[in-house]
Amino acid sequence: MNRLLKKKILYAPLFASMLFIGNNAVYAQEGSINYKNKIIELEARISSLEQLKQELKELKENLNTKTDKIAVKEKKLDKAIKSISKITSVKEGSPDSKWAVTGYASAGFQAVSGGTTDSFGVGSYSPIFHYRFKDWIMFEAELEAVTEDDGSTAIDLEYSQINLMLNDNMTLVVGKFLSPIGAFQERLHPAWINKSVDRPAGLSHHGVAPGSDMGVMLRGGIPLDDFVIQYAFAVGNGPQFDTESELALEGFGADNDKNKSLAGRVSLFHKSSIEVGFSYMTAGLSGAEDTDSNLTRSSDYRLWGVDASYTEGPWDLRFELLHSRATPVVGLDMRERTWEAWYAQAAYRLAGITDDPIFSKFEPVVRYGEFRAEIGGALMDVSEKRWNGGVNYWMAPSIALKAHIERRDYFVNTQPDETRYQLEFAYGF
Repeated sequence: MNRLLKKKILYAPLFASMLFIGNNAVYAQEGSINYKNKIIELEARISSLEQLKQELKELKENLNTKTDKIAVKEKKLDKAIKSISKITSVKEGSPDSKWAVTGYASAGFQAVSGGTTDSFGVGSYSPIFHYRFKDWIMFEAELEAVTEDDGSTAIDLEYSQINLMLNDNMTLVVGKFLSPIGAFQERLHPAWINKSVDRPAGLSHHGVAPGSDMGVMLRGGIPLDDFVIQYAFAVGNGPQFDTESELALEGFGADNDKNKSLAGRVSLFHKSSIEVGFSYMTAGLSGAEDTDSNLTRSSDYRLWGVDASYTEGPWDLRFELLHSRATPVVGLDMRERTWEAWYAQAAYRLAGITDDPIFSKFEPVVRYGEFRAEIGGALMDVSEKRWNGGVNYWMAPSIALKAHIERRDYFVNTQPDETRYQLEFAYGF
């Protein structure tokens, strides 16, 4: 027993060492296998990276090739465009010159109460010619052709002017131009812009508002935050007495005295589409000698006016007042004369309340105005109150069919009142 126990005691460490060595060998073998696998995996990744680098290189080369091809095609395209431009410029003569013809016209029907004959008529045909050279000079002119009651045709030169664009905020106008006084004559009188069929009372060719003048005018606009200050200052031949001691307010090609008219309008326009303007004009008047006294008629003429408008969205609201005065003529039985006209207008496009393709094109309009002409404090028979009401149908942005009723009540009993039923087809082109 003792001997067997001694052997076991002696061999136990030996068996333990052998077991330990065996386990370490197993572990060492497993570790070497893992290292080999990792090396294989790393080599595979490196190979993948090399492949990706090669593919990236090929993509760059293809991209450079395509870029070069695109550049070549762009050069060919630019060359072709330049060659076409040269051919076009030769055909047109001058690429810096631009011609345009615009204008407006109207035709309609009018029935007047009081036994007056109902008539079809052509309001006017007014072509407007524009010629522009580069961006610093433009010529424009308007002709008005009207068929008279006897069938003859009257042709008038409404304006003919040269515009020199001095800068973005200033233009010098030379020639015959529409009067800058007020808002209606210069901006609203064309048939397709005028919301009614007739002009407001007193703003016709023989009313209070000057129609045109011959001279020079400086006009433009000055932006100021949310506002724009618009201005127009003119020097011209001015109005004259006609053969009946009345005022002629159309532009004259020559002055009959040494007095020049000074006229202008300044307005403040807000980005909310509200505009307020003030107009002023002063002139010396002269005319033919009076047949009885052989004295030349002369007088001082003054005019002032205010106007306001709101034109946002479907709304078109306007107000205008003009007042003028001519002093008595010394040595003649010609008393002081005054003219005053005002009107207020409201129009609303139904597109503001409906998207219907038919009803959205209707526009109700109402206008009321008065005109008073006095000689020595006594009203002349042309003084009147005028109501206008009707509906416009907009077939296109510049084509309107109007159906209106106009009531004229005269202040003087010698002039009979009348009601006019009006249809008008007006278009701008």
